[in-house]
Amino acid sequence: MISASDLASEYKRRGYDKFYAWDKFIIDRSLQPEMNAKEFYDIFETVTAAQEQEKQKVNIVATHFDNLIKENCQLTTRGDGVIEVVWESGHTGSYPPYCLPSFDRFIALATK
Repeated sequence: MISASDLASEYKRRGYDKFYAWDKFIIDRSLQPEMNAKEFYDIFETVTAAQEQEKQKVNIVATHFDNLIKENCQLTTRGDGVIEVVWESGHTGSYPPYCLPSFDRFIALATK
């Protein structure tokens, strides 16, 4: 299992604040963290950001910038209202029509 300090370091690299990082830590620990929030915040404050790993880009037509993970992505809305996301790193995801992303997460890129 990855250590709490390694996870905190990775969260810091991704630009998460300590409160969002704590929420993510709980999720990554399957809702059973081995410490309380204060202990995690102490660790988060002392670690340095992890080194960025070299990303392999995939061919997409970038339509938006993901403000949470700081990466370009392509958003496509299907006929049934599902929003599909493909990031430059090759990761994929989707949002059902009843659970859309927050309005400030994806920023539309200017069209040329």
